[in-house]
Amino acid sequence: MADVRPDTARLIALFVSCILYGILLTTFIPCLRSLIFSASQSFQLKPRHEIKFPVLVATTLMFLVSSFSTLISLQNVIDAFINYQGPGGALEFYETLHVTVNSGWTFWMPAVEDSIQVILGDALLIYRCYVLYDRNWRVIAAPFLAWVSLIATTIASSFHEITLKKNQSIDDPAVIPILSSALLLTFATSVITTFLIIRKLLKVRSDLNARGAIRVHTLTRIAMIFFETGLIYTLSVFFSLGIYLSRSNLQCVVALAVCFLFSSQTRLCLLIHVYFH
Repeated sequence: MADVRPDTARLIALFVSCILYGILLTTFIPCLRSLIFSASQSFQLKPRHEIKFPVLVATTLMFLVSSFSTLISLQNVIDAFINYQGPGGALEFYETLHVTVNSGWTFWMPAVEDSIQVILGDALLIYRCYVLYDRNWRVIAAPFLAWVSLIATTIASSFHEITLKKNQSIDDPAVIPILSSALLLTFATSVITTFLIIRKLLKVRSDLNARGAIRVHTLTRIAMIFFETGLIYTLSVFFSLGIYLSRSNLQCVVALAVCFLFSSQTRLCLLIHVYFH
């Protein structure tokens, strides 16, 4: 099956990133408002002890990384279609970019951004599970170990791409097992942590139902939202793994989509969790 041309893939990546960045803004702004301002009174700051600073910092960093990813994608297209004056046009630019490091830090920065985004997103999910289980470290031991392993593999992958020599391909077969391991580790972290969160919510719902408490259906809705977002991310990880293993030019599209998708869905879950907390 014929692959998509590199210049076409970059235009698709820019289009996808712009659409998803708009979705990102619509979730980030109300999420930030719920973290900083009181729900009872408009635009009144919460007391310092009520602000969840780890969640606030992680959420803000994820938004900044996503914003930077969009800017790099735009700059990359401008360099290829406007600034590049050599023979062959944008197609030749991307084919040359594919096997050299002459483009500078924009060549390897997307890989670093993806790594940071996934690490922050998994950390936010684990922290939420940790708080939900009354800060019991034993409950999150398995996802925490997977998260630490994820950090190690993403650092190794990013370091490999940063230190590429001239005329080395970004699709060096040596990096494929590292990327595959990173995707499988974030998949394991997401599945285990999401399962633990849903299990806890349903247990609380069962206890409240036994006592005749009202509005237990709210916990069911929250559990379903965690399940649905976890399923979407799980499917996206498997799709990403297939694209990486096929070494398709659509890797840049998948990298941006997973980056924004993970950031958006975790922020949406966070917004709902804070609202009902």
